[in-house]
Amino acid sequence: MNVNAFLHQYGNGLVFGSALLEESGLPLPATPVFIAAGMAAGAGDMNLSIILGLAMSGFLLGDILWFYLGRWRGHQILSFLCRISLEPDSCVRHTEERFLRHGASSLVFSKFLPGINTVIRPLAGIAGMRLSTFVLYDGLGTVAYVASFTLLGYFFYDQSDLLERWMAHAHRSFAIGLPILLAGYLLYRYARRRQFLQRLNTSRESAEELKGKLDGGTPIVIVDLRSPLERKAFPYTLPGAQWMSNEDLKKKYSAFPRSRDIVLYCNCPDEAGSAQAALFLQRHGYHARPLANGIEGWREKQYPLESLTTS
Repeated sequence: MNVNAFLHQYGNGLVFGSALLEESGLPLPATPVFIAAGMAAGAGDMNLSIILGLAMSGFLLGDILWFYLGRWRGHQILSFLCRISLEPDSCVRHTEERFLRHGASSLVFSKFLPGINTVIRPLAGIAGMRLSTFVLYDGLGTVAYVASFTLLGYFFYDQSDLLERWMAHAHRSFAIGLPILLAGYLLYRYARRRQFLQRLNTSRESAEELKGKLDGGTPIVIVDLRSPLERKAFPYTLPGAQWMSNEDLKKKYSAFPRSRDIVLYCNCPDEAGSAQAALFLQRHGYHARPLANGIEGWREKQYPLESLTTS
């Protein structure tokens, strides 16, 4: 069975399924399927409007799933995204800054930026965006993304023979190439993670140590470095903590009393953001340490928290 015949028989389900699986978070790129389906539509073996409709439906269903996960389980979703990030805290932080700067319009372009697209959908749910607004802007981005690749195949449908030969060759190489690529990717992630953590090799303050100092009356400056959306996702803070962004910290650090220890925490389990801030303060002569495991580690010990909604 050649490619066009295969797509004529199974293409609609393949288009919808690949779009839904990709947007649900599985590493299965749908763009080759869109291009191939566009070529089949150009050759008359598939219907272009049906392809576009099914692809957009699959994308939107996956996106709405992430939107509601962000709305219902925002704190856990942010922690999960931070754990799987190549450099902890960076993907979430940078995407959130983009989202807060551009608002709903950032959804239009996020489909073309895989790392941002993964994070921005639950962020929209955490931010309290209305579903209708989310669907409108995300839908515009989906139309642009799906149409770009489908129409590319549609207008170059006469190259379908070349595509078929390439797919036959790819099939023979798949069994060997995929394990090699997967192993290489995992080794790359491991090396980058080790390199990243070595750069942040600074002592941590455990939750038990901090609790003991607070109970003993030791004066300590506690800084909550979480972003506005992270605080909205988990509206609690350590007792007496003051909230500052990383930018504010670098501008106002001289106001901290040098005689006091400074403990900083963020949302990420690897405490990357607070470790970087602690290194900055250490370079300026302060005794600063990140809180091990962030606010999540403190919460797991069932130590007291203050509600942001009542403070």
